[in-house]
Amino acid sequence: MAADARSLQNRPARSAPAFIRSAQITGRLLARDAAIFFRNRLAIIGVTLLAVFALMSIAHPILLATIWKRGVYNPETGFDMDVVPWPAPPSPGHWLGVDTLGRDILSMLLASTRPAFALALTAAVMTAIVGPLIGAVSAYARGVVDLLLSTLADAMLLMPVPVIMVIIGSAYYDEITTIQFGLLYGLLAGLGSVAIIMRSYALKIMALPFIEAARVSGAGAGHIIFRHLIPYMLPLVAVHMMFSAVGAVVADGFVGFIGYRTQLRLSWGSMIYNSIAFLAINPEIPWMQIVAPTLALSLFAAALYCVARGLHDVADPHLRGR
Repeated sequence: MAADARSLQNRPARSAPAFIRSAQITGRLLARDAAIFFRNRLAIIGVTLLAVFALMSIAHPILLATIWKRGVYNPETGFDMDVVPWPAPPSPGHWLGVDTLGRDILSMLLASTRPAFALALTAAVMTAIVGPLIGAVSAYARGVVDLLLSTLADAMLLMPVPVIMVIIGSAYYDEITTIQFGLLYGLLAGLGSVAIIMRSYALKIMALPFIEAARVSGAGAGHIIFRHLIPYMLPLVAVHMMFSAVGAVVADGFVGFIGYRTQLRLSWGSMIYNSIAFLAINPEIPWMQIVAPTLALSLFAAALYCVARGLHDVADPHLRGR
């Protein structure tokens, strides 16, 4: 009995299940990467700005449902007959004033925030899917497949994605939704410069010993690409996701600014365009309708860029602390 008790005491504790160990390792890695990310002051500024824009997008429907009268503050059809003439400068009831049609500029600004988030998110996700996949397949297959995919990526570099989106927007923007615009932008970005960068990075990974070990053990193409190449590329992918989101938001704002859309679709770019187009109705310029969306567009793009800088530190240890 005593011997049995001593043997039980000396028996090593049963190790935790594999998924628990994996979760613990993942948690430690995320904590380390988060510490590196928030060490970058620009990243902190970017996250703060994105939080402000998120509050703006959430606040608009709440204000319309509780405080604001829809007939006055509806961003598309609202108008205030108590404020004349239009456009009007900022006032207690309209913090940013009203435009030439009597619409509240602050309401329009807040309502344009949600499409910007949707556009940035879809462009980022599509870039994260297409770019690494093309780069990993090209680096693994080599030969004819690599030649074809590399030629396609090189061809995409001849025409910058924002320029392509402006050309498409000039003819079809009314038929393209915000989500479709983001998906198309992310697809083109993923096929071009992002695919070239991912292929270069994947070629370095292919030269590492564990890839050869996986091949010797009988791992197929799918296993090596999705279990080894792409996971190692994710930190760098996150950086280019943010850059793609910046490009999509700026391109959409530019298309709205030059007035290619005929259907009403709220965006910061269309607000700037309308402030100029409505001069035919009233020659007085609604300055806040120009300044407010311009600042919002610039700060939103800057926020995404700052976040990308923080992610870059996580992806490239050589740049940490600079």
